[in-house]
Amino acid sequence: KRLIEGCEKAEVAMVWLQSLGRFRGVDENKLIEDAFREYPDLIRGFGFVHLGIDDPGIVDNLYSRGFTGLKIIKPLKPYDSEEFFPYYDKAEKYRMPILFHTGIVARDPSDREYKISSAFMRPICLDRIARSFPKLIIIGAHLGHPWCDEAAVLMMHNPNLYFDICGGHTFWIALSLKNRIRYDADPNRLLYATDTTPENFLRYKNFWEVTLPQIGFTKDEVQNIFYGNAEKILKNITG
Repeated sequence: KRLIEGCEKAEVAMVWLQSLGRFRGVDENKLIEDAFREYPDLIRGFGFVHLGIDDPGIVDNLYSRGFTGLKIIKPLKPYDSEEFFPYYDKAEKYRMPILFHTGIVARDPSDREYKISSAFMRPICLDRIARSFPKLIIIGAHLGHPWCDEAAVLMMHNPNLYFDICGGHTFWIALSLKNRIRYDADPNRLLYATDTTPENFLRYKNFWEVTLPQIGFTKDEVQNIFYGNAEKILKNITG
């Protein structure tokens, strides 16, 4: 209910709610499924896939359960490893966008067990995937912070690659956008997102509503970052 209240206060039209699988000790895919079934007009579900641990058939399972897209983080190898291609092939077939964590990942006690490395999640690891699966919509989280420049250049070369602008390093992401706008940070493939608590939804929304025009984005571009670009992705899903 905190999520619903936070959305109402921030006037959120739709949430793409992501799971972290069992990393936090519960089956979050099931929780996400319960949420989008209870609030179908507000919530779309992105189910977690653990590359190298889950069988690729999990993509079929999540699609059959009504998930809109996939969330991927903490792979056992770099995202662009050949052995992960069966997951991406299925996602492209089902028109399921994939949200990849990109950039430095927070530490966790399980890191040693799963051999976690932030280097496996650099933005450049999405380049081969975008080229190999041109109909797959790929979203990189956090503008790849701290490799934001790398993320922006990749957007210029891959029309099926988007990046969101959420994260704890919000100010530095904004500075990176200021330096690259009108060059390779494409306003038509940037997405507003947040990974904060529902109580802070309105605060982060206000930050970007003020900041984006100040660093050079037009009114229409700001509208697209908040709404239009996500709508374009949804139209691609529904055909």
